[in-house]
Amino acid sequence: MAAPIIVGPHGQKRRLLLISTCLYMIFYTGAFYGYGPFQLMLEEAGAFSNRCAPDEPLPCPSQTSMLLNVQFSSMLTTMIFTPFMGAGIDKYGPAIMFDVAFVFGIFGLVLLIISTSLHIDPLLFPAFLCIGFMSCLSGLYTVQIGLLFEEGRDRNRVISVLNALLDSGAVTYLLLWFVETNTILTLPTISAVYLAIYILVVGTSVICWTRIGKKTQRLATEEMDRAVHDVVVVRRDSIRRASEIMERQESIIDNEEESTTDQYILIANRPQMEQLMSSQYITLCIFFSFHQARNTFTLTTTRDFLAYLGDDEYGNKYLSIFTLLTPVSVLGLPFVDLILHKWGYGAGLHTCNLLGICQGIVQVSSTNLSVQILGFVFYSFYRCFLFSITFSALAAFIRGDVIGKGCGIYILFGGLAGLAFNIPLANVAVNSLGGNFFIPNLVYLLGCLPCTFLCYQVGRGFAKEANKKEEIALYSDRKE
Repeated sequence: MAAPIIVGPHGQKRRLLLISTCLYMIFYTGAFYGYGPFQLMLEEAGAFSNRCAPDEPLPCPSQTSMLLNVQFSSMLTTMIFTPFMGAGIDKYGPAIMFDVAFVFGIFGLVLLIISTSLHIDPLLFPAFLCIGFMSCLSGLYTVQIGLLFEEGRDRNRVISVLNALLDSGAVTYLLLWFVETNTILTLPTISAVYLAIYILVVGTSVICWTRIGKKTQRLATEEMDRAVHDVVVVRRDSIRRASEIMERQESIIDNEEESTTDQYILIANRPQMEQLMSSQYITLCIFFSFHQARNTFTLTTTRDFLAYLGDDEYGNKYLSIFTLLTPVSVLGLPFVDLILHKWGYGAGLHTCNLLGICQGIVQVSSTNLSVQILGFVFYSFYRCFLFSITFSALAAFIRGDVIGKGCGIYILFGGLAGLAFNIPLANVAVNSLGGNFFIPNLVYLLGCLPCTFLCYQVGRGFAKEANKKEEIALYSDRKE
């Protein structure tokens, strides 16, 4: 098992790590998911233009199809390997695995520069595959960074901020496209500058993780893992303390009245597999998978959805508004913080689900493009709540050496749900309904209704956890 992260002040290294993480979440990790503007840059650079007939206007369908396959194949492959990335973090530690992410990013950007400068189009596939691995692996660090902070409000704030910044990264490629369009810089030159900044920003995080990792390894044999909500972790050589803790927990069950709460074992105190098979984790994973599929469907189909409503006549004006409203999700952070602090994770999930319902109602109830802007605002806050709350909730009941696997499985099943639902729904809208997305959007709107029960179940689970922690704390006070 990887050395546990010791919560406590790491001084300037921890602050510098948080700053550099915020930067790469925006400009690199999150940028991978805003592929549309980068596709325009590749089209202008002539990528895969050799697939078009000599008299065919660019971009031709064959060229567009290949460029879409570049992103699709990289996203699918990295999604499948995400649980293994998370398991690597749990086994080898966040410092070593972040080095791996750093190297993947360098390889990807170098291959991108070679491909665009020498017009070797097939290199775009391994280039974006490496960038995708970097993005998925570094995306898991929204929770890993949170574990460096005290459990509770501070940790939730860090995880929420990093997830909101990751969402905001979708505008990064839009900014690069704007630079290319309004300057004399070419795509290879922009990519080279982008690589240099990457080495500076992400390299800073590499150094910080290395130093924090060494300190953590040095303390791992002397201190308990205080990373996650009062989990009882015994030192390697403290057999006596382990037996005392077991006897203490048994005496609670023997001396107290039998109840569900008395017999309940904290999820973090269970074996790894039992944590991932707990009803709390499975329920939260189902909730996240559905909403992640819905989120991906919205991102993928907004261009065609708005085109059906007449956005092409306005020069994709409303699509630009949708993209530029993505960073507005940061404004939802104070509300996330307030709801989690006062009412807990169950209430946070209910709010997320309600925002999804509100956005869905706007989508299906009006064909007015100006009204759809209200849906864009709901969607921006919806994404903020979705990622901030689900990942914060995961860190609140899963033990530190299982967090990586938990996050990886989250992302895997979210992606698989997207493949299972989104491809058929998109095909129905485009091929059978003439581009009308009313029925697919209605399906996702109605799908939010049973998620209300999932939110309720998660809230009940956290109530059990809180009651058990309080019971153990009271018993410990009486013994002392």
